[in-house]
Amino acid sequence: MPPRATIPRSIQLPTTKPTWKPPKPHLASYHPPSPSLSSSSANHFVPPTSPQLPPRRKPTFNPGGFGLQSSPRPAPSPGSWKGKQKQTSREVELEEIRKRDDEIRRDEERLEGRESGKDGKEEAEACYVPPPATLHFHSTEPLPLLYSPQPLPPFQIAYETWGQLNSARDNAILLHTGLSASSHVASRGNDVSSSTSSKPGWWEDFVGPGKSIDTDKFFVICTNALGGCFGSTGPSSPYPPGDGETRWATRFPMLSIHDMTRAQFDLLDHLGIEKLYASIGSSMGGMQSISMAYIAPERVGRVASISASGRSGLNGVGMRYAQRSVLMADPNWNRGFYYDGVPPHNGMKLARQIATITYRSGPEWEQRFGRQMLSEQEAALDSNGDPDVPRLSPDFLIETYLDHQGERFCLTYDANSMIYLSKAMDLFDMSSTALTSLAKKFNSAYPSANPFPFPSDPVGVSISSSRHTTSPESEAEKELSEKETKKKLKKFIPTSKSPHLSELSQGLKRLRDIPALVLGVQSDVLFPVEQQRELADALKLTGNQNVTYYELGGVWGHDTFLLDVQNVGGAIRGFLH
Repeated sequence: MPPRATIPRSIQLPTTKPTWKPPKPHLASYHPPSPSLSSSSANHFVPPTSPQLPPRRKPTFNPGGFGLQSSPRPAPSPGSWKGKQKQTSREVELEEIRKRDDEIRRDEERLEGRESGKDGKEEAEACYVPPPATLHFHSTEPLPLLYSPQPLPPFQIAYETWGQLNSARDNAILLHTGLSASSHVASRGNDVSSSTSSKPGWWEDFVGPGKSIDTDKFFVICTNALGGCFGSTGPSSPYPPGDGETRWATRFPMLSIHDMTRAQFDLLDHLGIEKLYASIGSSMGGMQSISMAYIAPERVGRVASISASGRSGLNGVGMRYAQRSVLMADPNWNRGFYYDGVPPHNGMKLARQIATITYRSGPEWEQRFGRQMLSEQEAALDSNGDPDVPRLSPDFLIETYLDHQGERFCLTYDANSMIYLSKAMDLFDMSSTALTSLAKKFNSAYPSANPFPFPSDPVGVSISSSRHTTSPESEAEKELSEKETKKKLKKFIPTSKSPHLSELSQGLKRLRDIPALVLGVQSDVLFPVEQQRELADALKLTGNQNVTYYELGGVWGHDTFLLDVQNVGGAIRGFLH
């Protein structure tokens, strides 16, 4: 490689096209024209309303706060100050070119795998690529959004299928994923290459021939959630008016769980499936299964919600906020615009460590790791057989496990997708007040679209039907409905002590004719079992006579739905058959 020029590039121009790419245009380049321009601007791309980002952090460090004596930085010497004053504009320009030249050199080394790592940017670039054989549904219409007056432009959903759709098209089961899962729920899917087909999925022991979700009987569909990074449209997808490489980043609009399920209904329409045999989900997917039955109850035969809730509890909201906070505090996050540089490796790693702690339970950690430490392992013993000195770095085996989980996750998942989907989980609330507010806002913003139903609307009113002319129930009807719920509550002995039970029950009235399975885990700290009791009792209070509730023991915590094949799988098998 020829020696790098030390003089300005404008003087010694290369004879060939430069190998480095200029930085992507700033988001200001994509602002729509003002209304004062010509009428031709009416067809200009108008992006959905992006979420409001927190203000830039301006950290201050006062060493006096740590028992050290703080003092102001010494003033520069007069000589150095005079030198700067005498610096010509030409010298300033040369200095800026040298800095840019160094940045280009570092970028080239990183892309070629030759980065030295001296400046702390030795992290690998994140790659969130869907399995090569994943199917894609490409929407031809924009998607109206609950939290934005502008719709999402035509989008795509990544999905995989297993089994065969029967002639009546009534044996389809839709599986909803957790926050960070892809659509690859099991191996041996339809229309996939051999390299992908043989790879086990995240629910491999539950889905397949003769298993709990029997693909010999059912046509199983699993999608990557809208906003994800495994093939579905999300923050890492190309920005529509960009150059094909510029990403949405945090220009992506705020999503709700209901937006995700409405996108899935578009997929079902594409596949020619009018009604699902069952809608099944766990964790965030359990929220989606409830949402799908609410917005189009006539299209869902059964609903199963596993380790989820009818409204996000504040313990989960707080935990997810902590994850987003450490992620956004990473300087490389760059307010979401990191796709052309180094991703927020450290922030994602810490966020995943926090999440992993919430996925399991204390007793399970004790069984797996105890208080074993690397410094006490045989390889660390000295000549006398004594253990090494404990380390400040990961030493307990649980520390090394969390470190490994964080390291692996930050290289395979998009930080912005984690932020958007976790926020959508926080916003999930099926109580009547929250749903009424969403319906009013949506139906006002999109008067020509199919309506978002009110809790009091009959089953025939849904996002799959044309706009209805009836108004939501009057205050008198609402008061009567509340009285009826209270009467049922007096006769019914709930297992939940939630003060929101009555309001949640009124929000779920549209599910009263749909058989439901609710499954909770006693050791779950992310979605405590009280939230599943609340959901099951709320469904029973609607008058639903087909609510099945199971409460599992064990030490696996929230991840029980991934690990307990006998109990979770048995409950699903019995519910489906």
